[in-house]
Amino acid sequence: MLTIGLTGGVGSGKSTVTQLFASLGVPVIDADELARQLVEKGQAAYYQIIDKFGQQILAEDGEINRRKLRELIFTSANNRIALESILHPLIRREIQQHIQQIDAPYCIVAIPLLIETGQANIVERILVVNAPKEAQINRTVNRDAVTPAEVEAIVAAQVGNDLRLSIADDVLQNDGELADIFPKVKALHAKYLSLAGVEVPIEPGESVKDVAESAITEQKPKVAISAPPPEITLPESKQSMQSSSVQLLADKNHNIYELPLNEKMRTFIRLEFLFSEVEHFLAGSTIWDLRSAVNALIATLSVVCRPEIKTDLMKELDRINANLAKFDSKSGVNSGVLSDLRDDLTSKSRSLRNMEGQLGQGLKQNELVSALRQRESIPGGALAMDMPSYAHWLNQSYAQCVADIQTWLASFTLVKEAVDLILSLIRGSVVAHDVVAKAGFYQLTLDPDVANQIVRVILPKNADCFPEISGGRHRFTVRFLRPNGFERPVQVEDDVTFKLICCAL
Repeated sequence: MLTIGLTGGVGSGKSTVTQLFASLGVPVIDADELARQLVEKGQAAYYQIIDKFGQQILAEDGEINRRKLRELIFTSANNRIALESILHPLIRREIQQHIQQIDAPYCIVAIPLLIETGQANIVERILVVNAPKEAQINRTVNRDAVTPAEVEAIVAAQVGNDLRLSIADDVLQNDGELADIFPKVKALHAKYLSLAGVEVPIEPGESVKDVAESAITEQKPKVAISAPPPEITLPESKQSMQSSSVQLLADKNHNIYELPLNEKMRTFIRLEFLFSEVEHFLAGSTIWDLRSAVNALIATLSVVCRPEIKTDLMKELDRINANLAKFDSKSGVNSGVLSDLRDDLTSKSRSLRNMEGQLGQGLKQNELVSALRQRESIPGGALAMDMPSYAHWLNQSYAQCVADIQTWLASFTLVKEAVDLILSLIRGSVVAHDVVAKAGFYQLTLDPDVANQIVRVILPKNADCFPEISGGRHRFTVRFLRPNGFERPVQVEDDVTFKLICCAL
């Protein structure tokens, strides 16, 4: 199924366009609607928002007063970031679950902050609804009974039109009447059906391409270049594979910023971080290190026990193994190293298949761990007044507590080894090259026939800017920003030279 991410600035007409697609029978996933559901009384985000912003944001009926919340986040960058950190992971999860349940040629995923939240990688094409700034302000003032100054603040908090248009596959210009929009939506509908492999009835003498191009009034010309096929290399030994994958991470002179180009890589990188976090705190010497190690272990369990993790690991191990098989007949390849790597991939995939039940099932049934999982979403929920059993466990000898955590962690050994092997091979298979972001902006269109997995941007530690990377398997953009105190960071105006790696094993 083809997934279309629909986005645009405030007042651009996103809702209207979304409704028109729905009228044509297209399934629509609305991120705003999901957000409204998540903040309802008793729902996933409700208590987290109250904990952050206090009782002042509640209406008389106990529901969150959305107008008050909106005023708080658009007058303070810190408040906006805090709310986003609560909502965006929950919204992403809901969107992915909805996508899996849809049976249709394509669907619309309406995400107003598609770029700002880095969610472009969960859709395959991006449709931007664009409108003049004056029209945006007038529509929002009339719709929401807000002042022009409030709308200006909202516009300022969103990414600029240039960036939004630069990553668009399709642009629907909405600067006229409603009657002008529907033909454009119908043309896009025909185009998306065709891209999804569905025959589209058209008028005699016309093609889908003709219809779409005549209806869409502004199609942003692509400024990106296509990425050359990456030159995949193999390590000289298993040890060199592991060292090459962490070489730059261990470099005290550079920072690495990563963007996974699919959900599997995102999950694997998150697991890698959580395993490292547990090990880091296990090396500590205080009760706070123990608490932190347990917290990281609980978070790891929450990821590992997802039903798809086991399947995703096996598929990825098998996929890489099949790709490595292509090196069998190439000259200059160390056949011994290649054989060892393929044996390791096969062994781990087979071990996962032979594991009975769900990953982490045994640890989930541990009474203490289970009780801690139930309290993890409550700030301070694991204090002695709520969990005397946890306090009693912490009062054992430090060595005993560490031994217990290591025993619990051992149930994840195979998962950790599989994740480490996958990420080491993918990261270490392509070398970095220097590129330049003109006026702080860089975009690259990726070869759809190449299995790009992770984008890595490398900057010197003394750089006065940082990269904001967004995109998916078709393209990605890198925008370099400079901190601006407590306000929204600003894009740099100078050219920025950086090292880029498109990992594609």
